[in-house]
Amino acid sequence: MIQKDQINATNKKNMAYEIIKQRIINNEYKPLDTLTEQLICSELGISKTPVREAFKELEKDGFVKIIPSIGCLVSSIGLDYIHEIFEIREILECAAARIVAERGDKTIFEEILKNHESFELAEKKNIKGSVVSGFEIHTAIFETVGNSRLLDFYKNIQNHIIRIRLFFIYQFDMEKTERMNAEHKMILKTIIAGNSEAAEKAMREHLRNSQERLKSLL
Repeated sequence: MIQKDQINATNKKNMAYEIIKQRIINNEYKPLDTLTEQLICSELGISKTPVREAFKELEKDGFVKIIPSIGCLVSSIGLDYIHEIFEIREILECAAARIVAERGDKTIFEEILKNHESFELAEKKNIKGSVVSGFEIHTAIFETVGNSRLLDFYKNIQNHIIRIRLFFIYQFDMEKTERMNAEHKMILKTIIAGNSEAAEKAMREHLRNSQERLKSLL
């Protein structure tokens, strides 16, 4: 039988994991920051054991590197990190775009395209809003595939994508944002047209262009 103290320990570990992860994603904890057990225990008001377990989970998910007897180091955002995340994205998202173009509900993407174009007109200079709108498009593609395991895996990768985007958000200019918006519209239009080859190609070009735009900011 699972004891009450075991449940409490698991809950505290999960709480610590989620809070630390969100702070890393939001860049409150910046790349290469050292997070000590003492610091996190003090901030969250919990003991070292759940913090230590949270660090292990965060390392497994690629957000930190554990430093024995100290705590952990927040993962850097460099060329290798960006390349690895986008390599995974290309494998997953090109396949997802192709599948959705072949058999997805096109009415969903017609509505997304309509909303995306309306947002562009109303919020032309809202760079952060454009990034959020882009995330919604990518997430909708995976939701429409209908594979819950794939969606869960993508959401973990998406946490890294959000972290990267927020890290560079204030370096993005309108020219980069407009190109990104145009690429998103092309992906949506090829999916709506049911052209699986064009959808896969549009997604691949978008991801490779996005990677180059980010690398140019390093």
